[in-house]
Amino acid sequence: MAFMLYVEFDASSELIATKMLENLARMANIVHRDHSDVYTYVFRYAHESKTKLIFTELYANEQVFLEHSNDAEFRKLYQRTFNGTTGNSGKELCIRQDINNPLLPITANILDNYLHVTYVSLQQGFLYRNITGEMNGCLLIVCKGCGEHVYEQLNILVNCVTCVTFEESDRSRQLIAIIAQIPNEKIPITNDKPSIDTMELVCSHEEIIQKFKDIINDHFQIQSLQVQTNFSGYIYHKFL
Repeated sequence: MAFMLYVEFDASSELIATKMLENLARMANIVHRDHSDVYTYVFRYAHESKTKLIFTELYANEQVFLEHSNDAEFRKLYQRTFNGTTGNSGKELCIRQDINNPLLPITANILDNYLHVTYVSLQQGFLYRNITGEMNGCLLIVCKGCGEHVYEQLNILVNCVTCVTFEESDRSRQLIAIIAQIPNEKIPITNDKPSIDTMELVCSHEEIIQKFKDIINDHFQIQSLQVQTNFSGYIYHKFL
């Protein structure tokens, strides 16, 4: 069963953060080459600091999670990137359809005792689904402080391969989505726009970014929009 890892990592310095992203880019190339069921594998700077990094990883199942690091070059890069002096994780979430469904002992051992994740059940949505037709956009959004109906409105406007909502201990509703299709037709604007405190938008294509921004400006009330065009890895495996 699919699961997502969302990690916030505090690097020891800006130089170390930059070197980490360079290594993670090489690791992502290996994963993309060998493991099509690692659907998302993307790493970037946080908006607020060049020493804070954010990782988003989506695995089709436990087996591909266990196998994706088997390559010798990958392991060498991993040990160089996370060597005990590069920094520490501030947050490590494992988002699952049902956290009461037991994991394989080896998977649980890695997630619990090495990564020290906090398990979160999704409230709404789907971790992965196939969609048909041409993929005319590929972007990742992470929304915090979501009002009611953000999930429903987003899925009316665009086609997502991943779209989940969840809450952490502070009870603030969050949404993570990977969007693969942005329809060209205009959807009528309503007066009742769902609210979002902050949205991080990750995409390297300016035309796609602008097209999506036009949609969300018409249909959501967003207090802060943070656009990230530089990242390591890939947002959606099949888009490349």
